[in-house]
Amino acid sequence: MNSIQRRFSLVLTLSLTLWVVNGFAAQTATPSTKAFDPAPWQQDFTQLLSAMSAHYANLEWAIKGRHMDLVKLREETQVQLNQAHSAAEARAIFEHFLAAFGDGHLAIKWPETTIAKPQQENEHHDLCQRLGYSSKDNHSGMDFSLLPQFHPVAGEESLLYPGGLLVISAHKKIGIIRIGLFAESGFPQACEQAVHKQDLNNIIACDSDCQDRIQQQVADFLTTALGRRANALRKAGATSLLVDITDNGGGDNWVEATSRELSAVPLRESRYAFVKSEHWTKDLEERLRDVDVDLAHNRDSHPILIQARAQLMQAIEASQHPCDRNSAWTTGILHCSQLVEGLLYTDALFPYARPGSYAGLGSRDVLYGPLHYAYTESRSRLPLYVVVDGNTWSAAEEFAATLQDNHAATIVGLPTGGAGCGYTNGGIPTTLTNSGASVKIPDCVRIRSDGTNAVAGITPDLLVPWGRNDSPYQRANKLLMTLKSMH
Repeated sequence: MNSIQRRFSLVLTLSLTLWVVNGFAAQTATPSTKAFDPAPWQQDFTQLLSAMSAHYANLEWAIKGRHMDLVKLREETQVQLNQAHSAAEARAIFEHFLAAFGDGHLAIKWPETTIAKPQQENEHHDLCQRLGYSSKDNHSGMDFSLLPQFHPVAGEESLLYPGGLLVISAHKKIGIIRIGLFAESGFPQACEQAVHKQDLNNIIACDSDCQDRIQQQVADFLTTALGRRANALRKAGATSLLVDITDNGGGDNWVEATSRELSAVPLRESRYAFVKSEHWTKDLEERLRDVDVDLAHNRDSHPILIQARAQLMQAIEASQHPCDRNSAWTTGILHCSQLVEGLLYTDALFPYARPGSYAGLGSRDVLYGPLHYAYTESRSRLPLYVVVDGNTWSAAEEFAATLQDNHAATIVGLPTGGAGCGYTNGGIPTTLTNSGASVKIPDCVRIRSDGTNAVAGITPDLLVPWGRNDSPYQRANKLLMTLKSMH
C-alpha cells in the first residue's frame, strides 16, 4: 500500500449544503395531512451517539479540553427533536449538536434528491478536469497589492505562488508567498504539465495507479517550484519570507513536503493517536505488509525494519481492544480511553528522517511519511513567518503547527479555525439508517509539542488586531504595522 492510498482526507468542508431528506420528503411536502414523526430522528440520534462513542477521536478532548456537559447536550437535543415540526428543523438540530463540539472535521451531509445529469458519451473533459483538478478552492488570501509598500515579483512560479516584496524598511524586505490550498488537486496547471510529460493527454481511462503517478509528479513539481519561488524572492532582496495561508481550507499529506521545503530547521513529526477500531487494524496491517516485504528482501535484517515491525505489531494489538465510552452521554464520565498513543507520529512510525533516507525500501514512507515526496532541507534558508486567520483549517493548521512546534517560524494573525486531524483512508463510514445522512467523524488526533490536541486550533505567536468588518486594505495594513513592530 502506498502513501497516497494511506493519506488522510484532510481537506475541510467549510460549509454544508442542506438537502431534502429522501425518507422524510412526504412529511415536509404535506404537513397538513401527515404529522411530523420525530421517532425516526430519535433513532438516528441514538445511532449517532453510538458511532461517536465508538470512533470519535476527539470525544475525550470534548470532555477534558472543552469541559462539555455531554449529558445536558444529549438531553437538550432529544427534547428539541421531540418538539420539531419538520424534517428541516430536525436537520438543523443535528447540525447544532455537532457544531457544539467545535471540531471542523465533524460534519454531516444530507442525501441529495436531485438526479445528477448523466455525462453524454461525446462529452469529454480533459483528463485533469475528470480527475478533479480545479483551482476553485485555491483562494486568494491577503491583498498586499493594496499597500504602496508592496511590489509584485514576477516569474514562472508566481502563477502557482503569487506574491512579491513587502518593504518594511530600507534594509528589511519580506518576501510574500501565497499558498491557497495544500492539495495537489488545487493546481490544474501542474496536473496538465504532468499529463503532458507522461504522454497521457488522450487517454480515456486513468486507473488508480495512473492517478497516483500523476498526483506524485504534481506534488514533486509543486514542491520544487515552491523552493524556486522562495529563492527568487531572496534574489529580489527579501531578508525574510512570509507564507500567507489565511482562508486556506486545508489539503492532504503534501503539506508535509511544503513545510520542509521552506524551513531552515529539520522538522520532526507530531505525536499521533488513533482510535481502537477494525478500520485502524486494517490500516496498520497494510503498513505491516509493506514492512514485511522489505524484510523478506533484506537478508541483513535492516534494524529499522525490525523496530518498525515490532512497533506495528504493538499498534495492531492495541487497536483490537476497544473500550465502551457510551457512559459519556449518561454520566459525563469516561472510564477508559479509546485512543492509542505513543506508537505513531503523523502518518509515520518515526519522528524524523533525512530526505532520501531508506532508499530502496518500499516501506520508506511507512517509516517516515514525508519521504513519499521529493523535498530538500537547508539551514541557510531565510527566517520564516506564517500568517493565519479563523479561516485557516486542517492541513493548513498542520503546516503552521509543525513549524511553530519546531521553532521554525513565527506565526502571526488570528487563531485558526480548529480542525485538527481528519480521517484515515476516508475515515470510518457512518450512515444514519432513517435519514440516510452521512457523518464524517475524525478517527485520529495530532498531539502538539505541549501535549494539547491540534483540534484546538493554532494560537499565533503575535496577534494582529483584525476586526470583523475590516476592509481588505485594513487587514493588509494592520498586518504590515504588526510586522514593522517586530523589526
